[in-house]
Amino acid sequence: MKTELRLTLAAVVATLPLLSANATQTLDFGQNLPAGTVPDGYAGFDWHGAQNAVFADTTSSFFGSLFITEMSRTAPFDLNSMVVQELNSSVPSPGETSNFMTTISGYLNGTLVQTLTENYAWGGGTLLTLNLDGVNDVRFSTVNIRTSDAFPGTITNPDLTLVSQLTVSNSVTKVPEMDPATATSALTLLIGGLFVFTAGRPKRAIARIG
Repeated sequence: MKTELRLTLAAVVATLPLLSANATQTLDFGQNLPAGTVPDGYAGFDWHGAQNAVFADTTSSFFGSLFITEMSRTAPFDLNSMVVQELNSSVPSPGETSNFMTTISGYLNGTLVQTLTENYAWGGGTLLTLNLDGVNDVRFSTVNIRTSDAFPGTITNPDLTLVSQLTVSNSVTKVPEMDPATATSALTLLIGGLFVFTAGRPKRAIARIG
């Protein structure tokens, strides 16, 4: 009976980490991949014609980023973060500012789940923490916003969305968090139930010889 109880408890405890398990992938672009069109299927995603290491950007390698418009796959995923770069040609001139606004839209089976708007200045290597969860299609759009001492107002033009790194993870069902006291009570109740269950089982008679 003790052996059965230990095995049962071990099986229950072993399943607990699975509730929050979500493998994370860090995808680095630029010199880590051949230049040109990224083939669909790379890292398990469709890349919709993304171009790697073909635009002069702000990375140290000068061609170290991916031009991305969309990424998708069948299974839901979480887009956790991205490191953005910019075109070297977008460098601000004296008396000018050059800023960027990237819109990231996440869809699940064709339905819009969430849209994020991220703003950053020219310079490259900016980490954007996104936490875009439970999607299977993400679309990117970027504009360059300039101001100049010579012209009033702002000038906004479409620009490339360049990324040197993406971090994604498998989307899992979120389990409501439990405070320590509640978790302890639940585990105690579970163990007590197992003791009652095993204690109530009939014992087999042991045949005596002689």
